[in-house]
Amino acid sequence: MSDNLSILLLLLFILPVVYMIDTSLVIIRRNAKHAENRLASLTTCMLALMIFFQYLLQLLSAEYTLTIAAYLVYPASIASAGVSLWFHLTAARSYHRFSEARSIGIAFAPLFLYFLFLFLKGESFLFLGVRTQELWKQAVFAPAMYFMYGFLALFTILNVIICLTAAKKAKSVAERKKWMVLFKADLYYQLATIFVLVLVFVLSSYLYIPDSIVFLATIIWGISLRIYMKYDILPSAKKKYELLYQFSPTAIIMLDKNMMIKEANPGALQVLGCQREDEVHNRAFSEFIVLGERDSLKKAYASSFPKSAWRNRELTIMNRQGQKRNILIDTESMAEGEELFVLAVIRDITQQKEEARLVHFLAHHDTLTKLPNRFHFNKELEASLEEVKSSKALLGVMLIDLDRFKLINDTLGHQYGDEALNEIAARLQNTVDERHLVARLGGDEFIILIKKADEYDEIVSLAENIHQAFQLPITLQGQDFYLGGSIGISVHPFDDDSSDGLIKRADIAMYNAKHSGGNQYRLYTNEMIALVQRDVRLEKHLRQALKRKEFVLYYQPQVDLATGRLIGAEALIRWQSTELGMVHPGEFITLAEQTGLINEIGQWVIAEACQQGRLWQEQGWDDFMLSVNVSSRQFMQPDFVNKVQDILRSSGLVPDRLCLEITESMVVNNLNVARKMLDELVALGIHIAIDDFGTGYSSLSVLRQLPIAIIKIDRSFINDMDAYQGGLSIVKTIVSMGHDLRKQVVAEGVETLDQWEQLKRLGCDKAQGFYYHKPLPLTEFNTLLTFHIKK
Repeated sequence: MSDNLSILLLLLFILPVVYMIDTSLVIIRRNAKHAENRLASLTTCMLALMIFFQYLLQLLSAEYTLTIAAYLVYPASIASAGVSLWFHLTAARSYHRFSEARSIGIAFAPLFLYFLFLFLKGESFLFLGVRTQELWKQAVFAPAMYFMYGFLALFTILNVIICLTAAKKAKSVAERKKWMVLFKADLYYQLATIFVLVLVFVLSSYLYIPDSIVFLATIIWGISLRIYMKYDILPSAKKKYELLYQFSPTAIIMLDKNMMIKEANPGALQVLGCQREDEVHNRAFSEFIVLGERDSLKKAYASSFPKSAWRNRELTIMNRQGQKRNILIDTESMAEGEELFVLAVIRDITQQKEEARLVHFLAHHDTLTKLPNRFHFNKELEASLEEVKSSKALLGVMLIDLDRFKLINDTLGHQYGDEALNEIAARLQNTVDERHLVARLGGDEFIILIKKADEYDEIVSLAENIHQAFQLPITLQGQDFYLGGSIGISVHPFDDDSSDGLIKRADIAMYNAKHSGGNQYRLYTNEMIALVQRDVRLEKHLRQALKRKEFVLYYQPQVDLATGRLIGAEALIRWQSTELGMVHPGEFITLAEQTGLINEIGQWVIAEACQQGRLWQEQGWDDFMLSVNVSSRQFMQPDFVNKVQDILRSSGLVPDRLCLEITESMVVNNLNVARKMLDELVALGIHIAIDDFGTGYSSLSVLRQLPIAIIKIDRSFINDMDAYQGGLSIVKTIVSMGHDLRKQVVAEGVETLDQWEQLKRLGCDKAQGFYYHKPLPLTEFNTLLTFHIKK
């Protein structure tokens, strides 16, 4: 071979190097983060290095040939084969059980073995020497090197086996086709290498062909990579779209012109309730649509295909599991070859629809009783008013406020209060006809819309039935509670023709029922407004009463039953209003509690009583005790004890001359807090009395756990002594129990001589009531005291 031809052949080595490097860069730019891309790029890069080192070997003098061959050319050759196997194993990892670490170990075992031989045995173990011919230089293999190249031949066979196995196990036609492309690329590369080897062997006797030419066969690998990249063996943008199609939770199906399903991704199979694609392939999508929507869907599809797309079309399907699902469908036309298809994207909105229904329910219903709420009631009332305008039917609004509901919360706690409200809600629904509407306004208030009543008596009859339902007890924790309900009724068209007006007038009627003692119903009348207006006036003037010094104290005497001696008094507030005249406590105390003014008023009562008590103390009434009632709101103030202590200090009253009266309901629900406060009050020297004893739920428990010094028997038990023998027995039991517990017993509401004498015989300690004296203003009470001094 001439020198010019040899130089030309030598320069040809540069072209595959440039091509292979370009191929490596193209692969890595497609997706540098993906392992398959990195390995394919590294394989081509190693092949480029191998060819470049072979070119370098030819340029340098023969003395460097063996070193370059041993440390650069053949390590690069073995490494490229190893990386190629690693690439195949990584690409087909879903078809074998080799771990990543094991795959790397297998791929680089020959390279490790090569360097082990090289460093332990030396170059002579792998190469016999150097052969030169004109410009060409070639390291001569020793037998060990043929052994190493046997490994490389084995790797190429393994690559082919991996491709065939993956193609056989492929889950789709497209994936199988891609693996066959890679198989062909491997096969062509091997055939090209064999062809070059045979060509060199046949022509070597006629023409000198350097062994380095064999390395140029690796360019087939670079060319094959460029080819099978088109078929997405390596991840690319197209591959990403395929992965998105396969792994997207969104359902995607492809339909033909007859609405037959041609393809369905896993997301679509899940929505349709199927396991495999063949369950839906070539089946009409309309089969999954519920019967009521099926015909209209077919017509809409036929008219829109393929001209117009659907956007957010809502449908209801019945999947293969028998479940109804609400879906939104978007469509877009697409062509595959000459045939047109529709790509449909389906979103399952069943959960969103259910959540929307739940939100709507919560917006229109009470969370505790599940009854309609105020908002829902108002809408129904307005709609019903529109309906009855054109007819002669009546429409009623019935507002119900529970009586004594606070007793349950105070004695058992709010958990049982909620249980009671649910029981009331159930009773109302069972009592009221289905055409009417029962709602809860909040707290212990319910409201009923009576629709299309033919007669006034029909509304009254319903009120009677509801009133009777409230007479039954509610049993909680083994205890019967009789709540009762105050019911107010307004009727369209007599009372008002607007929703707000009817509710307002029902509220006024309910207020009148409660003001009259509760547990009854009232039909609205215009005269009832006067009562409400009076309460509005009361509140207005009540807020100014303390500043105007309109409150005064009356004193009801307490008498020692054994001696008949005056030993104390209960201070009772009265309101002498400049505008309203004398206002009884029953009219303004509840209002004061509702407005929060009771704290300030109650503090004034204690201070005023203590000031007066000090004056009587200075007059020589050393054993005279003053009793003052304390409201629940006042008692539960965190600084209540400090305020009482300050009043005692400023007034100068001896603490044991003061008795604070509380009720059972004030303490049973917060027993620990109440005990602490009462202990602190007793530590000051103050006496504590339990008022209205016997009417609560936990009377004996309260007596045992709290530092109570005095028991006041409720007036209802005193009255019952005259009514029946059992009433007398109850009072006798209370007196006996009180003495056994070393408590003083005071009888309230003593109005007759007979009651007085019976209490005396029973051993009751003290008494107060109209029999002895009604509550007296200060001047009259001082006269009474003077009379007792003279006696």
